[in-house]
Order: sequence, then C-alpha cells, then structure tokens
Amino acid sequence: MVLPQRKQLSKREAKSGPEGDDFGACYEAALHYIEYRPRSGAEVRRHLQYKRKFSEECVSRAITKLKELQLIDDRAFSESWARDRVSHRHKSSMMVRHELMQKGVDAGIIESVTGGIDDEANALRAGETKARQLGNLEYQEFYKRLASYLNRKGFGAELVQRVVRRLWDSRMDGTAGK
Repeated sequence: MVLPQRKQLSKREAKSGPEGDDFGACYEAALHYIEYRPRSGAEVRRHLQYKRKFSEECVSRAITKLKELQLIDDRAFSESWARDRVSHRHKSSMMVRHELMQKGVDAGIIESVTGGIDDEANALRAGETKARQLGNLEYQEFYKRLASYLNRKGFGAELVQRVVRRLWDSRMDGTAGK
C-alpha cells in the first residue's frame, strides 16, 4: 500500500457541511495520521473520534472521502499487514488474525487474507533463525527456549513440538539451515 500524497481540500470542500463544521481540520488530521503508515478504517475512526475529539459526522465524512480516494482500503491494508507479519516477524496465522481484529478489520477480510498462510513453513523459518542463536545447548534447554519463542509467535503446541524436534534432528545431522 502506498502512503498517501497530501491532497489539500478546496475551500468549497473544506466548508461543505453545516456551519461551524470542522471537516477540513478532521480531514487534515486523518491525512496526517495515515501518512506515517497505512491504517484500517476503524483505526482512523478511533483516532479521530476519541483522541482528536472530532464529531462522528465529520469523522464519517472524512473517512468516506479517504475511501473514495483509495487512501483507506481495509483489504489492501490487511494484505500488507499479513505479508509483513509473516515474512519479517514470522507470526502465525492466528496471531495475524488477532492483530487484524484489534485493528478493526472485518472478519471476512481477515479470513480471506490469512487463509493461505502456511504456519508450518513459517514456524520452521522462525525456528531456524532462533536455533542458530541457541548455540550448543543441551536438548532440554534448546527445546525450552525454542518452544517458548515459537509459542510467543502464536504457533500451536503440536506444531511447535514437530518443528523443535525437526530442527534438533537436522542440527544433530549437521543439516540445519539447509
């Protein structure tokens, strides 16, 4: 997702609405908020309503305008978020789903975005990286540390056991990381 270019409102657009309406300021605050990183529509709404204290009407109009300009797109945001979390942070599909729910993304979008995540391959990649850092530990300590790490990434117990065993075996065979 491309971060937005600042699109200044015309005076007519900024003033459209009830007298005293602060739509222009609300819109500018929304643009500023999404410049840092892409956001879900719900994140923008929460920020504008509860942190910046704009009226619900102004917030709705600003979000509608941003969606029309394709500066807020929950599907694109979710795909980008999931791709980053899986490829760079090695999070499980369950963890990505949880994070997207916290961001206020629709459940249907979450399911379609996270449905294709291969947790086993992801856990193996994360485990390989961590296993190299664990040096020459005995199995019990290796298992404890690596399993704990993978659990924090959101992988289930059964998958963690398989991955740790596989990494231990490949390490003992001298094939770790190959």
